[in-house]
Amino acid sequence: MWTRFHIKCNNCDKVTNLRIQIPEKEELPVKYNCLGCKSEIKALFTVDFVKDSCDFKVERGELIDGDFMEGDYFHEFSDTIPIKAPSDQPHDILMPTLRMPTEKLMDLKETKDKRKMFSDEDWQDLIDLTHAYFRFDKKVIERLSRKLLEGIYPDSFFNFKIDLDYQLAFYSALNFMVYPWIDFDNHSEFVDWLNDNIFNSANKTNAELINFVQNIVSDDMIKNLREEISELIIRFIDIKDLLYFAYNEKTTTDSYVSVEGFVQLKNFFTDCFEFIGRNSHLIFRLQNFKERGMLDAIPTGVPRNVSNASDFSTLDNRRKLDILKLSSDLIPQKIYTKSFDNKIRNGINHYKAKLDLKTQVISYYPITERPKEEYQLKYIDFLNLTLDIFNSTLKIGQLIKFVTIYKVVLSS
Repeated sequence: MWTRFHIKCNNCDKVTNLRIQIPEKEELPVKYNCLGCKSEIKALFTVDFVKDSCDFKVERGELIDGDFMEGDYFHEFSDTIPIKAPSDQPHDILMPTLRMPTEKLMDLKETKDKRKMFSDEDWQDLIDLTHAYFRFDKKVIERLSRKLLEGIYPDSFFNFKIDLDYQLAFYSALNFMVYPWIDFDNHSEFVDWLNDNIFNSANKTNAELINFVQNIVSDDMIKNLREEISELIIRFIDIKDLLYFAYNEKTTTDSYVSVEGFVQLKNFFTDCFEFIGRNSHLIFRLQNFKERGMLDAIPTGVPRNVSNASDFSTLDNRRKLDILKLSSDLIPQKIYTKSFDNKIRNGINHYKAKLDLKTQVISYYPITERPKEEYQLKYIDFLNLTLDIFNSTLKIGQLIKFVTIYKVVLSS
């Protein structure tokens, strides 16, 4: 449901006709810049779900009466779906939720509803569970996983006897709450690839896989990776509301985002990028193992200075990506081929990168030798890339889970 308000700017006296989607949460901060003078307009939309009433208070600007289609500027606002960019032309007669085909609308609604299933307390419990997972605090893992998954899994699931039971409980809770945000089919495809091609019963006695599990991925490495992944999961939870508008490209022709947080998101994107870049040698080794039988059996076309996986790990990220693409299996490649873009990482991580608040186009300058060479990216596309690179981070987490399980299998 949508409603509208007329707000006069304190500085230029221009009136914005604001069409806003009534939120599904109790409080929605509203903030945008006047299209005329760029002065900040601020308001708070509150909803009382018990009394079925709402209130709209303008904190910066002046709420005035106005005719339905009257105004100098026209602005749409939603906390969950993309809308049209602000304009000096009257609103489209169709509201954003009616501008898309029914099938697409229902698809987006289903995703949105799944993302809104959990309370703030649930998300705080997941943060605490993630901290406990890093410490491997079994008592807290058991308590919080029971709380989050009660009614979702049968009582027999919570039969904590060995370390693997606590691993399974953590990842089950994580999957349940986080996976509505990422491309689940893409993610589960990679998990199936690990299960079917790498960590299967036929490879249990394979010396190369044993070396990978027992020596390459040492216990100290697992501890460090668990810490890094835990930190990124917690940061994702903190910024997830900024990603409501990204639906893994299942979006409408509308692409304007009402609530942006470019600085927070670019830092998160960069840290996920660095994480999967540092650990790309693990994927490279598994590509070699699956396609050529040995961890260091590098593909044809690799530069002469790379003769094994250790050499690969010393390369810069651009050259790593070129080599990862030489293997034929597309499933492990998907960790890197979409969002592992060195130009984007270098560009948005520089202070010179900027977001035009009116057009929501990011301009960035990634090439040091040509500092004036500009590249551009729509903000909505950057949100989808951020979801994808977080998905890639979680895939590395799944790999570590498989290694942990296999260590137990090999020792039994």
